[in-house]
Amino acid sequence: MSEANIRAQIYTILNAVANIGKVYDYERLTADWNQFINLYKTQISAVDQIRGCQISRKSFREKKIVLGVGSSSHEKTHVFLIRGFLGVNDASATEKTFNALIEAIATAFRTNKTLNGTAQDHEFIQAESIEPRNFGGVLCHYAEMTLTVYERI
Repeated sequence: MSEANIRAQIYTILNAVANIGKVYDYERLTADWNQFINLYKTQISAVDQIRGCQISRKSFREKKIVLGVGSSSHEKTHVFLIRGFLGVNDASATEKTFNALIEAIATAFRTNKTLNGTAQDHEFIQAESIEPRNFGGVLCHYAEMTLTVYERI
């Protein structure tokens, strides 16, 4: 187990969610909002739109676990931040679509507690924030989700 392997499996699980859009396994940054929007342009059901997710590690902590007399191990707790985006289209009720995607993401992780064998366990996806945000003049649905993952070292 390692942070890189765990991150790769988070990417794999996210990327398997139907119609999720573009998924990146690191935080995409640019000073140009138009470039940022272009990173997430995709086509779903023959419709061009902004849709996708990015993964970053928010924090980690490590502690010693006593297993018995004279026996111990270490556990690392990673907190990953998953940011999701979907361009707003009121006529298409994209708020409902976005919430359905968030639920699909939650289900994908709920049913994979070891992240394909790379983690000891996790605390399920937590949606910390779901709100509209303006990116380079484009109004998008935006979510910040956290995933706390336990790794035995």
